[in-house]
Amino acid sequence: MAADPPGRVSFFAATVPGLGPLLRDEVAAHPDLEPGDEDGFDGRADLVFFRVRRGARLRLDGLRLAEDVFVTISGARGGSADRVAASLVTKAGLERALSVRTAYVRHLSPSMTFRVITRVMDESRFKRTELRRAIERAIGADRPRWRIADPADLEVWAVEHRRARFVSGLRLSDQRLRRHGGERARERHGALRPVAAAAMVRLAGARPGRLLDPCCGSGTILREALAAGWDAQGSDLDQEAVDVTRANVPGAVIQRADARNLPYPDGAFDAVVTNLPFGRQFRPAGPGRTPRSSADSSHAAWVRGALREAARVTRPGGRVVVLVPPPAPGHIDGLAPAGSYPIRLLGVPARIWVLDYSPP
Repeated sequence: MAADPPGRVSFFAATVPGLGPLLRDEVAAHPDLEPGDEDGFDGRADLVFFRVRRGARLRLDGLRLAEDVFVTISGARGGSADRVAASLVTKAGLERALSVRTAYVRHLSPSMTFRVITRVMDESRFKRTELRRAIERAIGADRPRWRIADPADLEVWAVEHRRARFVSGLRLSDQRLRRHGGERARERHGALRPVAAAAMVRLAGARPGRLLDPCCGSGTILREALAAGWDAQGSDLDQEAVDVTRANVPGAVIQRADARNLPYPDGAFDAVVTNLPFGRQFRPAGPGRTPRSSADSSHAAWVRGALREAARVTRPGGRVVVLVPPPAPGHIDGLAPAGSYPIRLLGVPARIWVLDYSPP
């Protein structure tokens, strides 16, 4: 998916809440992109605005931290639903966005189906559904041969990204972007979203080396690490996870092992990157039902054990990147916090911790 955009137009990308700063860094480091002046949040996703440099080509799959990419139609400030809709779907803006979509995706036909998705922060002024219907009417007036459908050929998103500030965009991406190129061969419940895995791998360091995921789950982190040029391998205590990862990441070295007792020598890896199990993924040992306080205590002890072992197998100057729920994972000798990023996955708060390793 690459093409020369017809003119300097604006785009925006959506990602998991909390990953906006990292997506902006990815955009800023991209040789063909320029970040916009400000970013936003629509209540469900972080939004990052950008432009394509003159003469450059945008590859949608080149943004590993974006789940959706849109070409901007227009912006609007507060007012009634009809007034906001009129500003968001101007004739010139819609024409420009459709022209860009034709260049990036495929040609349009005179009779298209469309759907409108709206998000607002405050429904005291007007309801989200009111804005959606107003935009549908505005599009219908300009494109009388189009009809509303779900699913549809085209998706127009209109979101409030800052209080009383709206942006509309025509969606350029599809599910392939969210899945980073395709379906997993096998899927497990609670598998990490590819953008979160890509963010964690990006935080592991700019120079790929040897990387380990000791709780490999469905293999999402390993897939992202291999795509980024790392020599990646994984392990998991759950045999099902080992089998699933082998199916999803063919050719990678995967073995069964306890994250608290890894079968690797000291300093064997340049980075350890992993989504440590929590919530329903974490099952403390012992018969019967475990009280919540005991489960929390067991989980904290398990995390500390896993981090100590991660530090052991990381070389001096290497890095450990882990995804865990709040609070902080606690002090581990040799691991110094280098940053943290609060995110939300499926409505659950979690935090990516970046830890630099220096032997005590």
